[in-house]
Amino acid sequence: MWPLYGLRYITNGDIHFVTEYSGETVQHSIHICILGTMDSEKVVITPSTEGSFALARVETEIAEKGIKFVFVEYCDTYGIQRIRVVPADVFVECSSKGFMMTGMSLLRLPMRDVPPTPKLPYTISYGNFRFLPDLDTFKAVPWMKDVASVIVDPYHIGGGCVGFSPRHVARTQVERLKEYGFQIFSSLEYEFSVLDAKTLIPVHKDEYGHQYQQYLQVWDYLTEIYDNLEGMGLRVEQIDSEGGYGLYEFPIKPSLGLQAGDDGFWLKKTVREVSKLRGYFASFSSLPFTDSCCASAHFNHSLKDSSGKMLFYDGNESDKMSKTMRHWLAGLIHHTPAMVIFGCPTASCLRRYNHPNRRTSLYPNWGIDNRTCSLRVKDHATENTYIENRIFSAGSNPYIALAVNIAAGLDGIINELPLPKMVEGDGNSAENVPPGANRFTGKLSDAIQALEQDDVLCDALGRDFIEPYLNVKRHECVKEMEAIESGDVDFYDREYLPYL
Repeated sequence: MWPLYGLRYITNGDIHFVTEYSGETVQHSIHICILGTMDSEKVVITPSTEGSFALARVETEIAEKGIKFVFVEYCDTYGIQRIRVVPADVFVECSSKGFMMTGMSLLRLPMRDVPPTPKLPYTISYGNFRFLPDLDTFKAVPWMKDVASVIVDPYHIGGGCVGFSPRHVARTQVERLKEYGFQIFSSLEYEFSVLDAKTLIPVHKDEYGHQYQQYLQVWDYLTEIYDNLEGMGLRVEQIDSEGGYGLYEFPIKPSLGLQAGDDGFWLKKTVREVSKLRGYFASFSSLPFTDSCCASAHFNHSLKDSSGKMLFYDGNESDKMSKTMRHWLAGLIHHTPAMVIFGCPTASCLRRYNHPNRRTSLYPNWGIDNRTCSLRVKDHATENTYIENRIFSAGSNPYIALAVNIAAGLDGIINELPLPKMVEGDGNSAENVPPGANRFTGKLSDAIQALEQDDVLCDALGRDFIEPYLNVKRHECVKEMEAIESGDVDFYDREYLPYL
């Protein structure tokens, strides 16, 4: 920390001050915003608590690496990257005041359709937001020689964070978790289908994974993705060929807090862009082919305390699961029905629940190393015990996945929810169905209703996020029903496959 030398003045949401460091006086200009509602008294400093020191680091990197253009990027509701390309000198000049871009892109459906906005402010439909860069996310893009990328966050022109920004809702839940003395340590395992960019035909049609020919036929391409993921600062654990048409996976090591959401964003960006440049199309559609298996994105996570100690293991308990873990897991199970619409966020994704090779449970249940359950406890009875939430699909948004798991699990801890009986055997068999549990139907209308009925989860995530999200889902539900009634058999491929 640098000692505060003098507060100069505050204008238009900016703090202007100077610090003294190593005998030198340094001027700063840092933007502030309101967390939550406009009436909130809690403020956070953005884009970086290091202010102009972070910008100086960025300027140095731009000069040293010959950066000519900066992609200012954010993640929309569907997990799709939205980009504006800015010359590097303009980026440096405008980084403190931000970049004006349309706010409605946050809520667009994959095929650019704009849902009606009866409950949203007029300015969201037709006006701009101020997108401020998080300078700590600035990265040179290794597959493009003179390009860098940075993640930006949207703010209202008059001040205040945009409540339905996926990254904002994730950040809010991470900070909320810290208030209870916890840190989440997590990672998403994104599977994706590799297709020919022109024909959208998969690179192979093998139904069984982990076969050598699935690697060898696209080996140079796979290793190029690996190299670029590592170049983006992601730590790849392995390269996996899954059991599905052209289906691959690059599991990455877990990270703390919001970084895990950023990791998911960077992974999707890297895979999509490298694939496009090499003549392939990488689809994160959860069900790209009806005659092949579904694509998942299991959310793996555990908790740490503020000192970094893992909290899910307790050697003194008969089942080796700590009280914290049992309550957290109970919270996840209790809110699983409402989480389905976040784990399988599109009408296309939800079809996996009625697919013969669905790879996920039809009920809210848990088991130890049991793939037929929605929640799978892994590395059981070790200090590294963690939970794999299997309801999340490849089409899920990394920030929303992070946020909703925190909100659900934390409710279990706060209210000390009891953990239901563990499932042994097939989690979908009649004798293992939890009492009173409703089957996940795979219908978007039912997933919407389940979220609407979960007041605890809705309140935790914030109505500023939930209402726009539900509005988009209701609109998507109408479009799906129109397609079904008109016999539009190409609806899912047209609306989702080329965009997710």
